[in-house]
Amino acid sequence: MNMRNTIKKWSMVVLLFSVGIGASAEPESAHKTVEKATSELVERLKEIRPLYEEDKDKFFQEVENAVSPLIDFEGFARGVMAKYYRRATDAQKEKFVETFKESLVETYGGTLAGFQGNKVEVEKPAHEDADSDRASVKLKIHGADGDVYSVAYTMIRQDGRWKLRNITVEGINIGLQFRSQFASYMREHGNDIDKVIENWDVDEDELADE
Repeated sequence: MNMRNTIKKWSMVVLLFSVGIGASAEPESAHKTVEKATSELVERLKEIRPLYEEDKDKFFQEVENAVSPLIDFEGFARGVMAKYYRRATDAQKEKFVETFKESLVETYGGTLAGFQGNKVEVEKPAHEDADSDRASVKLKIHGADGDVYSVAYTMIRQDGRWKLRNITVEGINIGLQFRSQFASYMREHGNDIDKVIENWDVDEDELADE
């Protein structure tokens, strides 16, 4: 499985996660949180998918509204910036978080529209530590082409709710791939963080060459 296809599949499963989970009054385990997402997925997609053809701006806004509370974009972006995070100003950090989020929504939103009822299996963990604020949830994504992809969500608990921090698809750590892209951009733009943020995009060709 090449990196380009891996990134495409990552976009699908992260959006599946983001549109499927609703707020819960009761604390849930990481496994139950993701399991709930899969059970609510089909109905949610029926509501969102038509917007892709009718009003793309509204479609992307709906995706962003769903993603923002459920993914730890700040922590994700901090991991992508890695050692450069300490060098960045607060304004640069904030700007990159927003840029990172927007690039993902705009680049991969269309993947959600193409989701046609693929089967998602959430594997039941052998053991869950109720006191831990970090967990890994494993899934099997059955694609329309009949292929099955192994996925692992890295989850963290913030304010009593589980959020997605990173994802691994077929053994490939997507956060590390984006980190490599950020470092490459820093070299390309003379270590100018502002220029990196200004020119940031989810570069599938760059990632495919890693």
